[in-house]
Amino acid sequence: MYSKTSKALEIVFSGAYNPINPYPALQEYLAEARLLDFQKEETIISQGDPCRYIYILISGRVSVLNCISWDNDNVIDFIEPLDIMGLVEYLNKISAYTAFVVAQSKCYILRIPLSVFETIIRENAYICYQTLVTMGASLKSNMDRAETNQLFHSKDILGHYLFLQAQRKTPYVCPLTRKNLAETLHINLRTLYRHLSDFEEKGYIELRKGKIIIEQKNLEKLSVRYGDVIL
Repeated sequence: MYSKTSKALEIVFSGAYNPINPYPALQEYLAEARLLDFQKEETIISQGDPCRYIYILISGRVSVLNCISWDNDNVIDFIEPLDIMGLVEYLNKISAYTAFVVAQSKCYILRIPLSVFETIIRENAYICYQTLVTMGASLKSNMDRAETNQLFHSKDILGHYLFLQAQRKTPYVCPLTRKNLAETLHINLRTLYRHLSDFEEKGYIELRKGKIIIEQKNLEKLSVRYGDVIL
């Protein structure tokens, strides 16, 4: 049953497709499944929508936001392939998706009805095992981030990062945009701006013409707080 969709999943899990254009590898096997493409900032999943499909990210990058993340930097995540979205809700018998998923770049998503996916993993040992492997990798990544965020506030993660970068060369000018820096450190963008303003007041950094700059005097202050910290 669902042999074409099973074949599509086997192709995805084995990586036998071109991430830039996966259609040629998958198009003849798209029976129950759909290959969807999303542009940057398009919403893929809306929090609260009925949980009816499994979404497998096979190309691109997405952000995952809980409704309270507009004011809280600790509940935002960024996901890259492979990742299976919607499976946690299904396994825990949650009837609606628990987060928003938004494309951060052009993305390709393999969407499969939950009932079809459940049947396939019951009948196909390879796909069942690969599903466990994918979930295990996602769980490890989540645990690593959670451990860091429990031990260190986002402000200290930012401060430690800037301290390490400035150690290599002083004066240091951060080459990243605010948005890229927030994504790199998994910090809410508005929270990042607040932290940078606070750092400027404390003399940790200087802000000139939109650039984050660390002179020797700033590095010395950063060193007092972050010199002995290991993340």
